[in-house]
Amino acid sequence: MLEERLDGPLLKYFLSPRERVLLEETVLPQRHPEWLRGRHVCKQVVRELLGPECVARRVEVLPDPQGVPRLHGPEGMGPLDVSLSHARVLSVAAVTAHGRVGVDVEPVAPVEERLWHFFLSPGERARCEREPALALRLWVLKEALYKALRPPRPVPLRALVPEIEEGVLRLPPPFEREFAFTFHVMRHHLLAVVRS
Repeated sequence: MLEERLDGPLLKYFLSPRERVLLEETVLPQRHPEWLRGRHVCKQVVRELLGPECVARRVEVLPDPQGVPRLHGPEGMGPLDVSLSHARVLSVAAVTAHGRVGVDVEPVAPVEERLWHFFLSPGERARCEREPALALRLWVLKEALYKALRPPRPVPLRALVPEIEEGVLRLPPPFEREFAFTFHVMRHHLLAVVRS
C-alpha cells in the first residue's frame, strides 16, 4: 500500500492506450487529477510487488462491468486484487496477491450526525452518540469492508454490522465472512485496509 499526494499536474505517461480513452471519455474533467493519482499510486504498488521490470503502461487499472477497478497486465503477472480510494489531494491503493482487499481514506474530522443513518445501524448510532469519534472509524472501516466483500447485489452500509475484535471483522449471516483490518493515519487522514 502506498499513498500519493501531488499538488501539480500529473502527466499521463504511465497510462495505457485503453486507460487514456477511459479517462477522456468517462471521467469528468474535474475528477482527472484524483483519477490519475489513484492509477499512478496503484501502479507503484504493483511495481513494488512485481519488481522494477514491471512497466506502468503494461499494467492497466480498468473497471469491471460493475465499475470496480481491476488489474490487467502482462502474462505471468498473476491475479492481483486492487482497491483505490481518494480524499481531496490524497490517493491510496492497496493490492494483494492473496484474497480480496478494500481500502478507504477520509480526512480526520467529525462526521456530521445527519449522515450517520447512511452507514450506521441503530445500535452503532447509539454507540456513536456516546463516542462521536467512533463514527469516522466505522465509516472508513465499512467503506473498505464493502470494497473487499463485493456483495453480488448492493447492500446499504448500515446493513453491514460486523463483530469487531482486535484486527478482525466477522460478518454474521447472510455473509458469514471474516476479514482482517488495520487503521493508519497519514497526513491528517484516517485509512482503513480490509482483506480476506
